[in-house]
Amino acid sequence: MSDPTPSLVEFYRQHGISPVGQDISNLETHFTRRAALYRHLGLLPGMFRGRSIIEIGPGSGYNSLFTATLAPSRYVLLEGNPRGVADIERLFGQHGLRDRIEIVSALVEDYDAPDRFDFVICEGMLALAGVPDPVALMQRVARLVAPGGVLVITTIDALSDFAETLRRLFAQLLLDPALPLSEQSARLTPVFSPHLATLAGMSRPHDDWVVDNLLNPASIGPYLSMPEAIEGLGEAFEVFGTSPRFLTDWRWYKDIVPGATRYNALAVEQYWQHAHNLIDHRRLFPARPAEGNQRLYADAMAVRDQIRAYETTRDRAVVASIQARLTDMAGMLGEFSEDIAGAVLEARDLLAGGHPDADAVARATRFGPWFGRGQQYLTLHRSGAAAEAAGHDGAVL
Repeated sequence: MSDPTPSLVEFYRQHGISPVGQDISNLETHFTRRAALYRHLGLLPGMFRGRSIIEIGPGSGYNSLFTATLAPSRYVLLEGNPRGVADIERLFGQHGLRDRIEIVSALVEDYDAPDRFDFVICEGMLALAGVPDPVALMQRVARLVAPGGVLVITTIDALSDFAETLRRLFAQLLLDPALPLSEQSARLTPVFSPHLATLAGMSRPHDDWVVDNLLNPASIGPYLSMPEAIEGLGEAFEVFGTSPRFLTDWRWYKDIVPGATRYNALAVEQYWQHAHNLIDHRRLFPARPAEGNQRLYADAMAVRDQIRAYETTRDRAVVASIQARLTDMAGMLGEFSEDIAGAVLEARDLLAGGHPDADAVARATRFGPWFGRGQQYLTLHRSGAAAEAAGHDGAVL
């Protein structure tokens, strides 16, 4: 049986929305942030000059503005949401950049052009699109990368999204699913705005965030974690940058030889040693044994699965099971952070009886300011020889 949950784009189309707005009233600040992201990823502005770029799922185009100013030879924006396409037209027209982009109104699944690009950017879509197989979608995106080109994607996982997943549970317990989307958003935004106000770099409208993260059915779909993305792309692509930047390589460069570069293996190893640092954006802890983080990850996934079960059944008995698991997780989290453990226990207590109080949730002093690191960015290089070999083997390309 196929999954009846609508995809992200289907949800947007159904409601005629594109809830991915950005506050760009200070364009210099916005551009500085985008430049900092690219720098984290090992990409400097001059690298885009004269290169071909395709961006898949740019939404309303706010993040694309910066890239368009870097003088690429060709810049294609592939957007499947008609409202997003209209927003891109308006935004780029306002900033005098409309002639620097090509807009293609289509989903990547339906984009069958023979073109290959120096840079393929797919930000905020692969793990959040509500597709049943994010790895397969990522592989389709990767086919657009020319040999020697660069793929930029975002990943998200059960630890980086854990605090936000718990907020989704509170939202689902507080809302009346029979209400129109606009009324659901109007009721929930005052509950979670105090939480979002603690994020100094928050640039999205709060109601957009609520719709996209707490009400959009696609946002409780399958994850695409960093290890899953690396494994799914195979040897044709090699990691060279992440944001947050956590990869280190102390090998002597002369020890890195063909067939033993190990860039991907090192990235996965270091991911598991530092995965606990994804759970709270405010704190940084020393590396931990991978096994401990893998146990923590498994429990976070179990909580998410239970929340998905609640959304399907609306059985509030599920909440008691979630509370018990949160108690166990608080014990594990307390091994390295009493603050995060305290936030989890406060969330557990707010769930008492399966009927949380909206005002108490809004005022939460430990749970309220707790957010994970959300999406991670990953840059990968498609090596010419390895990519061609993978293509002949019927793998990614």
